[in-house]
Amino acid sequence: MDHDNEKQWLLAVASGDERSFRQLVQQYWPQVYGTALRLTRSPEQAKDLSQDIFLKLWNNRQKLSEVDNAGTFIYVCARNLIMDFLSRKVLRTDNLDTLTGHLQADPLPDAQARLEYRELESTLSKAIEHLPAKVKEVFILHRFQGLSHPQIARQLNISVVSSQTYIVRALRSIREYLERHPEGIFTLLALLIAFP
Repeated sequence: MDHDNEKQWLLAVASGDERSFRQLVQQYWPQVYGTALRLTRSPEQAKDLSQDIFLKLWNNRQKLSEVDNAGTFIYVCARNLIMDFLSRKVLRTDNLDTLTGHLQADPLPDAQARLEYRELESTLSKAIEHLPAKVKEVFILHRFQGLSHPQIARQLNISVVSSQTYIVRALRSIREYLERHPEGIFTLLALLIAFP
């Protein structure tokens, strides 16, 4: 569709033309649903999120009169809504704990997954670098060297409870870092969902 026709189409939707809106949904449903499905791994959840996205578009249709590229605009709206949903669902300490435990797993089979995995490793490495020295040391010993809390306690001359507390602090700090650095959050969420 050329730019002028697309602009007229968006103006029709913005003015409340339901037929034009149905066409917009038919045109962009596969893109929105595909993105939601890839990130949630749940057809039912992807369908619900896709419906929410288009409902939100309809409820805010007046803004479409200012849009130049429908595909890009809808993609950004979809990505933001899906990220918001996933961050509420998975960006919790227990899920970060699971994720960091997988950092030494075998390489992922598909090229896209490997790329996302490398991006995630980079983001998590930056988050780990921001940890206080003792917290970082305990975290690395536990997550990357596989030491138990009693082993860490003996090696660092601290209590087992201190070792456990440092891990909780590390995971909380990593989560907060990721919340402050949204450029890594999309990859994180995609990979968190991918882990069983």
